[in-house]
Amino acid sequence: MTDAADRTIREFLVPDLGEGLLDATVVAWLVTPGDTVAVNQPLCVLETAKAEVEIPSPYAGTVVERRGEPGETLPVGTPLILVDSGAPTATGRGPGIAANRGPAANPDPVVNPDPAANPGAAASVVPGTAVDAQGADRTGANRTGADSGPVLVGYGTGAGADAGRRAVRRRPAPRRTQSAAPTDTGRPRAKPPVRHLARTLGVDLAALGAGSGPEGTITRTDVHAAAASPTTGAAGDGGSASGTRSIPVRGIRARTAAHMERARREIPDAHCSLTVDFSRLLALRDRLRARDAESAATPFALLLRLLTLTLREHPRLNATYVQDGPEVRTYEAVHLGIGTATPRGLVVPVVRDAQDLSTVRLARELARLADGARTGALTPRELTGSTFTVSNFGALGLDEGVPVVNHPEAAILGVGSIRPRPHVVDGDRLVVRPTAKLTCAFDHRVCDGAEAAAFLTALGALVEDPDTLLLSL
Repeated sequence: MTDAADRTIREFLVPDLGEGLLDATVVAWLVTPGDTVAVNQPLCVLETAKAEVEIPSPYAGTVVERRGEPGETLPVGTPLILVDSGAPTATGRGPGIAANRGPAANPDPVVNPDPAANPGAAASVVPGTAVDAQGADRTGANRTGADSGPVLVGYGTGAGADAGRRAVRRRPAPRRTQSAAPTDTGRPRAKPPVRHLARTLGVDLAALGAGSGPEGTITRTDVHAAAASPTTGAAGDGGSASGTRSIPVRGIRARTAAHMERARREIPDAHCSLTVDFSRLLALRDRLRARDAESAATPFALLLRLLTLTLREHPRLNATYVQDGPEVRTYEAVHLGIGTATPRGLVVPVVRDAQDLSTVRLARELARLADGARTGALTPRELTGSTFTVSNFGALGLDEGVPVVNHPEAAILGVGSIRPRPHVVDGDRLVVRPTAKLTCAFDHRVCDGAEAAAFLTALGALVEDPDTLLLSL
């Protein structure tokens, strides 16, 4: 039997979830001190500027202490949770603290791509190693011996790690501890998604009392009902008599606000617009669907395919302004950022190397990223690195608008709704056609109005006559 003095208290630090993020906000705890946890059991949900990530435990043992309350932001590298692993210390001379610090030589983030290892969760990320799509270790050189290795969130360390990974695929994930707090803490009983919904709607769970779920658990229905009631206290409410409430701006919304401020402060933007006839593009969509109903070739996907071709001919729009020099840096690859509205705020998933994708592949990738953005299942790499952004506010029912350039990019395209409207053709004939307004906002340091107009005109010409694509094949 191992003496208590020889047990190791393992300190799990806030991981760098990718792309050099400096901190993460605690969304919800899934365990409480005293709980017994297994390797790969979810501990908490963290929110970064890019995604909401469920963090699994790299250790098995008993939760000793957790740091940070829901809504609190913790710097990367600071303690997140302490777990008594029940394992003796390396020296056997007394209690020790073992931190989950990975090798400094490999700071790249790692994604656990195996959904079976953590069903229903976003991909888990940790610095220090790399795993391919099949879960095979690609950084064996980082291992320090047969009995130890760098911590991989979701699988732990030590001998037999690879076997453990395979075993995870064969067995169901450990039962998750519910987030509803014990009654002696005074914290309302609610699951993490319900707490998230309450924060989004500005509902104070503590003001609701017992919910309609089992053992008084607050449900989504309870939260929606409270949000619709003018008498229910809201989170941060400064006084119901005044009819006002304060809604904290955290996580993605806070990062978006800072990003927009920087874009407006640093980029001298201008914009130009063009009304385009989508008749032939819609007819092309119909022909493609008639041949392959699963092609996912939407008008927006077809527009993006034409956009990639246009950007190759107008590279100054696929660029960025560099202060040092100064200089304009253009990119051969077209990484398309797609502005997507989600319950957590605006996120921009990225279609990488869009210029190399066929129309069908681009359409399917677009659908996958949009779904992942709304569910919070995308990795940090899928949310960064765009060179040109598109804002499809037509999907929100808007006819037109002027988007804000996504710093540090040189331009952004706004796409309005496609609706039947009066349209002049052949110089003087008025007909009803499905049209939409395309708006390009651009950095005036990178290109002037003539260059932006040439780009938008070229894109409009391809939309109105997509058969001219054959000329570039």
